[in-house]
This record gives sequence, structure tokens and C-alpha cells, in this order.
Amino acid sequence: MPTYPDMHKAGVLKRIMARLVDILIAWALVLVIPPVGFLAGFLYLAAADGVQKGQSLGKMVFGLEVLTREGTPCDLKSSLYRNLPFVLALVFAAIPLLGWILLLIAGIPILLIELWLVVVDEKGERLGDRIAGTTVVERVP
Repeated sequence: MPTYPDMHKAGVLKRIMARLVDILIAWALVLVIPPVGFLAGFLYLAAADGVQKGQSLGKMVFGLEVLTREGTPCDLKSSLYRNLPFVLALVFAAIPLLGWILLLIAGIPILLIELWLVVVDEKGERLGDRIAGTTVVERVP
């Protein structure tokens, strides 16, 4: 990936906080529009990084953006791929009983691996980033 002097690897805490903002937005969609809220929240979490030049609302708040390996902003397809692990966990959580078991057995461990990779990987690339060919950067003022 090209390097730019005004960007560097996004910090772990900022990435976690940005994701929490996005989860709160998705949760609000579930609560505000009950008949289709789950679907709206699900779609938001899956596609948000590819709609506004590589920035979900959470990433905008914390000055982060998702770039492809070519250095271009994340597009919709890349956003869907990079968020597969989160979407999978969300799908498990939405299925009563069997889904919750799958969430405990597979979903939560996948999310923990994602977090571990953000911390230990040199570029901060989690599994979803590796699948999509993306990385999260922070603009330096």
C-alpha cells in the first residue's frame, strides 16, 4: 500500500471507539424502525465503510478512514468483505438458541481474533481487512 505523509496506522482505541459508535447507530436503527430496523442496522454495519469515501460515521468522528491496498477509499464491495466477521456474529446473535450457541462457539472467538490482529499486526490489519485488501488509517493534522 502506498504511504502518505499525512496518514499513519490507526490507533487501537480509536478503532474500538469508532466501531462502538457504529454499533450504537445500528442499535438505534433497530429501536427506531422496529419492523425493518434489524435489517437497516445489519446493512449499516456491513456497508458503512464503503459509502462515504472509506468512512463510517464512527470513523468520521475519530478521524479514521479505510483505504484499499492501492490507497483509494474503501468501496462498497470492500466494505462488505471487510465487515463479514462482524456481520456473521450479528447473524448468529439474531437467531434464537442455535444462533446464540454458534455465537459463543464461533462468533465471539472470531471477533476476539479480529481484535488481537488489530493489536499485533504491523499494519493493524484484522482478518476482515486481509479478506478485503484494506487497512484503517488516521489522518495526521
